[in-house]
Amino acid sequence: MATSSSLSRDSAGRPRPIERFKPTSGILTGYAGLALVSATVVYVAFSVHTVTGLRIALAAVFLGLVVWVTQLRPRATVYPEHVVLKNSVRDAHVPLEAVDEISIGQTLNLWVGDQRYICIGIGNSVRAEIKSHRKREQTVGSSRMSELSLRAERANNDERAMSYQTFVQTRLEELVDATRRQRDPKASAATVAEPGYRIARLEVAALAVSALAFLASLLL
Repeated sequence: MATSSSLSRDSAGRPRPIERFKPTSGILTGYAGLALVSATVVYVAFSVHTVTGLRIALAAVFLGLVVWVTQLRPRATVYPEHVVLKNSVRDAHVPLEAVDEISIGQTLNLWVGDQRYICIGIGNSVRAEIKSHRKREQTVGSSRMSELSLRAERANNDERAMSYQTFVQTRLEELVDATRRQRDPKASAATVAEPGYRIARLEVAALAVSALAFLASLLL
């Protein structure tokens, strides 16, 4: 019989994701940009067999990679013991047990002590942040009755619909709590892995190669 530990890993022994959170912005822009890049490369490959065409194709590939790392790659993925916050070219790996607080502003923020780990792909829009800030200012300067009215309005909004950002925060908090409940009470805090950042080597290498290829084409 397969154990829960083996079920949480794939055939290569890597941990399986248990929750994936998509980006909250940039998806349409990202896919539209990739579609334009693809169309440009295909057109050049079949119709423009010149050095200029080569330069255009290489520039389009580089721009496509930029679109990918800035608009589509940033996201969050939760594994049985840690969460990966993917950014453009640097990813945060944070053990679930180490998370002290989760918040969402213009980015998703995971706090481990005084250290903040962010995901730029998930967050509120600037407009939503400004609106929220104005409401907080109104609450501070308003009467007790106005404050109660504002709280009732927010509660009604929460009951009607939960934003995706709120869902992400709530779900992450649930997973952190569940991980802590499953922890062996006899285990020491020293056994918790240290959070940290890792460079996205594949994306960095692809950006560097495409940029160097374009610069080399200028010498032709």
